[in-house]
Amino acid sequence: MATRQAVRFVSRRFSSSGKILSEEEKAAENVYIKKAEQEKLEKLARKGQQAEATSGGSGTGSGSNANPSESIASTGGVSSDKNRNYAVIAGVVTGLGALGWYLKSKNKKTEELHD
Repeated sequence: MATRQAVRFVSRRFSSSGKILSEEEKAAENVYIKKAEQEKLEKLARKGQQAEATSGGSGTGSGSNANPSESIASTGGVSSDKNRNYAVIAGVVTGLGALGWYLKSKNKKTEELHD
């Protein structure tokens, strides 16, 4: 909730080149933001219903009153965002590369100077 208010405050201040918006503009922007949030929630709900329909139902008898976040969480954490998937793969490869580099450099013996 606090994050939403902070985003609204920042967007109001910087949305029109730093000028302070009038009350009418603020009201119009609030309506737009609420509409966008509502569309996001509806989209998540539709995704949840589609996931439930494709899986043949969860067998719990939850019906259409199920929380959309619960049905999304039941997909096993699989992301459909292509860029996020690439980022995760790149992070894993980088981590494995760094671990390999560390382990490989650990085996090197330094030469001791003999007087």
